Amino acid sequence: MPPNPTPLTSPTAEDFRAWHRVQSAALAHDRPGEPVPTATALQAELTTTSTRSRLLLWLVRNANEEPVATATLRLFTDPGRSHLAEVRLTVHPAYRRLGTGSRLLSTVTEAAAEAGCRSAVTEVMAGTPYEGFLATRGFAAVLRLTWLRLALDDIPERIDKLPDVPHPGYRLTGWPGVVPDALAESFARARQGMDDMPTGEMDFGEVRWDVARVREIAEVVARRGEQLLTVAAVAERDGAVAGYTELVVPRDGGGTAQQYDTAVLPEHRGHGLGLWTKAEMLRRARERFPRLTAVQTDCADDNRHMLAVNTALGFRPLRRTVEYQLDLARR
Repeated sequence: MPPNPTPLTSPTAEDFRAWHRVQSAALAHDRPGEPVPTATALQAELTTTSTRSRLLLWLVRNANEEPVATATLRLFTDPGRSHLAEVRLTVHPAYRRLGTGSRLLSTVTEAAAEAGCRSAVTEVMAGTPYEGFLATRGFAAVLRLTWLRLALDDIPERIDKLPDVPHPGYRLTGWPGVVPDALAESFARARQGMDDMPTGEMDFGEVRWDVARVREIAEVVARRGEQLLTVAAVAERDGAVAGYTELVVPRDGGGTAQQYDTAVLPEHRGHGLGLWTKAEMLRRARERFPRLTAVQTDCADDNRHMLAVNTALGFRPLRRTVEYQLDLARR
């Protein structure tokens, strides 16, 4: 019989080391060649959250006290997303197909239902047995994503020059960490430019952006020990942010950075601001962090415009994933 999942209400240092062993083994098996987060980075991710969500953790050990599986459940507290739960489940490769994943998934989805959620979503590698595992347990595929990678020593020369091309009516600016006060209000409005991003059939909900929210996100990144860079296109007519892109750099300034949001407000689209800001971001990232080797991002397959922008910058497909959703009322 599979071991019982243990909720980690007060995780110890040994719990985090055990968690890292499971994650490292699974990543090396499932995504060979991709970087594995350090134990410090993983612990920071698990313990640093915003006021707009809370994270529940489970660790599974076998009879010999060896860690065999982990799970997280993110519960959102925002009114527009309180119906939604995010599930992340990992089983050590040596302990798969023994019923551990099924028991752990059942435990976590029950917790989501008890918390009042109507939907639970999780992401798995496309074309793997994970898809069948979820489908036979009531999950439905709702969104397909492509993950892309750009090697920073392989950026086309024309992209290096792109930030110098004038875009009449706009100028580029940028900042590390928290948005400057002078741009805070318009940056919060620009964040609403993500409202119409493709989400497939996912029960995504609604995110309300304000100055407090954008500042808190930057502060959370800093508390994790990472570094947030933002580049924005500002409309000269009113000095407001028209579009932006964000990059999160690892604690040590090296390795692979993660592209976060990129968005342009609807009234400013059609001027190439997405490509412009992302090209400027690549320039600034290389200048500020010479030890960076790559940038990684993900994009919905339905978001053909952003996929085209990323391809033009030199990003190449790394892997494909699928978001699956469970209707908790019908489970």
